[in-house]
Amino acid sequence: MSLKIGDKIPDFLLVNHDKETLKSEDFLGSKTMFVFMPFPFSSVCDKEICELRDNIDSFKSAETDTVMITVSARPTNEAWANHHGVDFPILADFWPHGEVSKQFGCFDDVAGISLRYTYITDENNVITEIINSDQIGVERDFEDYREKFSIS
Repeated sequence: MSLKIGDKIPDFLLVNHDKETLKSEDFLGSKTMFVFMPFPFSSVCDKEICELRDNIDSFKSAETDTVMITVSARPTNEAWANHHGVDFPILADFWPHGEVSKQFGCFDDVAGISLRYTYITDENNVITEIINSDQIGVERDFEDYREKFSIS
């Protein structure tokens, strides 16, 4: 079961696409969107990462950092970030496979992937909002981001 609004995110330690190690406590003191993605380089995930990239200034204006998490290996995330010109961190939840996704409650054991969940946290790493799609092949409704971050 997924974490809920009001829950604190679990402790984690993951490597981003630039080979930097980041941990959950690194995000204390700032609002953060933790965006879980199932398949880098797939049509739906490519659409979502580009929408986030293209609207990054709106998230920054709302003083909210963007962090993406996939169960793919770090080199795959690096290639994906470079391909789309993304400058926000993409963390590899590769090994133990999907462990952080499981802690957040958005891992699909059958498919072995993260489901499409975005957990928005406050400065204390407490979840204030969740945006998700319950279908692997269906993107999150970007209107939910538009509403939350007043994107026109």
